[in-house]
Amino acid sequence: MLDLLRRKAQSPYLQATVLVIIVVFIFWGVGGQDSGARNAVATVNGKPITLQEFDQAFQRTVDNFRNQFGGNLPKDFIEAFNLKKQVVNELIQQTLLQQGGKEMGIYVSSNEIQNAIKEMTVFQNNGVFDVTRYREVLKGSNLTPTKFEAGLQSDLLLTKVGSSLTEFARVTPTELDDRFGFDNSETRLEYAVFKPENYTGKVSVTDELLGQYFEKNKEKYKTPPQVKIKYLSFLLKDEMNKITVPAAEVEQYYSSHQEEFGQLEKRRARHILLKTTEQDKQARRAEMEKILTRARAGEDFGALARQNSEDGSAAQGGDLGFFGRGQMVQSFEDTVFGLQKGAISDIIETQFGFHIIKLEDIQPASIQPLASVKSSIENKLKQQQALNKAFEKANEAYEKIIFAGSLAKYAENFKVTLAETDFFPQTAPPAALASDPAVIEAAFSLKKGELSSIIDSPAGYTILFVADRKEPIIPALAEVKEQVTKDFVSAEATALSRKDAEETLAALRKEKDVDFPQKMQEKGLAVETSAYFSRTMRTSKDLPAEVITAGLTLHAGSPYPDKVIAAGNAFYICRFKDKKEPADSDGQARMAYEARLAMEKQRELMAAWIDYLTKSGKITINEKYLN
Repeated sequence: MLDLLRRKAQSPYLQATVLVIIVVFIFWGVGGQDSGARNAVATVNGKPITLQEFDQAFQRTVDNFRNQFGGNLPKDFIEAFNLKKQVVNELIQQTLLQQGGKEMGIYVSSNEIQNAIKEMTVFQNNGVFDVTRYREVLKGSNLTPTKFEAGLQSDLLLTKVGSSLTEFARVTPTELDDRFGFDNSETRLEYAVFKPENYTGKVSVTDELLGQYFEKNKEKYKTPPQVKIKYLSFLLKDEMNKITVPAAEVEQYYSSHQEEFGQLEKRRARHILLKTTEQDKQARRAEMEKILTRARAGEDFGALARQNSEDGSAAQGGDLGFFGRGQMVQSFEDTVFGLQKGAISDIIETQFGFHIIKLEDIQPASIQPLASVKSSIENKLKQQQALNKAFEKANEAYEKIIFAGSLAKYAENFKVTLAETDFFPQTAPPAALASDPAVIEAAFSLKKGELSSIIDSPAGYTILFVADRKEPIIPALAEVKEQVTKDFVSAEATALSRKDAEETLAALRKEKDVDFPQKMQEKGLAVETSAYFSRTMRTSKDLPAEVITAGLTLHAGSPYPDKVIAAGNAFYICRFKDKKEPADSDGQARMAYEARLAMEKQRELMAAWIDYLTKSGKITINEKYLN
């Protein structure tokens, strides 16, 4: 409940709903447990979790995830993550904690609930709890006082339980020293890199080995599908060269599309709204006239709005921010754009009620002159006309192709020259079509002998015919021998470099007091020394993450890893060089670390207690509600 209030505190609707409930609770003393437990999704030691409670919690969870995903959940998300089961388990845990808290003698008094409510800013008017405000929204409540009281009491109880457990989650100085030293001590390594490219000269290439390699990997060399097409293009550029745009059309476009060439005038206003019904208009107008008199007498308009306005902007002193034409209802907009800066309007009426408006500021229009945008307008208008003409021609041609029975027959009848291609794969289209992915995609979606529809692309329109098609095949080794040889040598060199690294590491681990740099130099490898890194700072220039992870397990008594480390198509042998303990003077870092350890302990204690309560309690779940 508290979490809901925190997340939705800015919602005028929820503010209204919650305030109603609090009025009833504080001033009429309504409370007690919810007796509507007829449909229990689960029971925890005899206490039911009702279907309504479950539905509300489930909807909140779904809404939270939907917000994280920008408004739409991925398909099957709820089922994939078993959200219903997660929600019921969370409700069970909350109930167990509440019951456990009561067993520990922890309770929440009525005064604590009342004080918590009074401190919530959502219930305050100018920083003070306001009963009148609650009464005004009483009829707008969709929640019952009983449910709100029970929910708030549960939230406060859970907070108290957590605070009680925190007392047991203390970090001793010894624990802090051990953990801080473990995570912040810095390690440095010596390392050498076995690179496959250094072993290519050692690879033996024979026809027999190539044949064996090709047989195992032949699917890798399967040719891509290829097509040969004939096509007609109706390009925008060809039509644009034939079009002249009259100056009057350019000027007309400029005057009717001013928003495209800069910023139109905007105005910032405040307003006060009194809502009306057919029965109370006269009384409400009289109220507004009094407010108008006070505003024109010099009282702060924002303060008047906060005290009197019945609009959602009241909390901001009626401030509506900057807005342009077309964003407000017509009568409101006309009034705002007819005021001088600082002026206050007469009373105006809209479908929302009576308003008075104060114009705070004017943001003048900033429009580029026609001369600077004339060429871009001409080009845009040419494109629009060219697009229409190109489509008309493409559509006319397509009808004639259908009537003729084929693209070839159409070309023959109307003496049209078709563009043609040789076979090409989808990844390497002809230069003339390379900038038209829609045309290429269409060509590879058709079978041999099929005619496309009219294909729309940024360049214009195209109609194509698939004259021939080659399906993927596994070529003979002779046709791809060069690539197979290259791949074979690369694979063998990788295997040789790995083998050499593994044998070298085995020898290093076996021998005592071996000179690591000298051993690597004998193999023609340079030995590098890393920068210092730690568990909290897992970075070191030119050292892959895999090597850093392995390096953190090494120490003087065990300087080498158990196995060679593969990273980035190379193989690393590393050796522990030395270690630096963290500085004792780093007090701020230690304090932050102590807080983190305490939080970890709190989570562990909470998890352990929930586990105990779960195992020792009697819990039943009605699975039919989770399907």
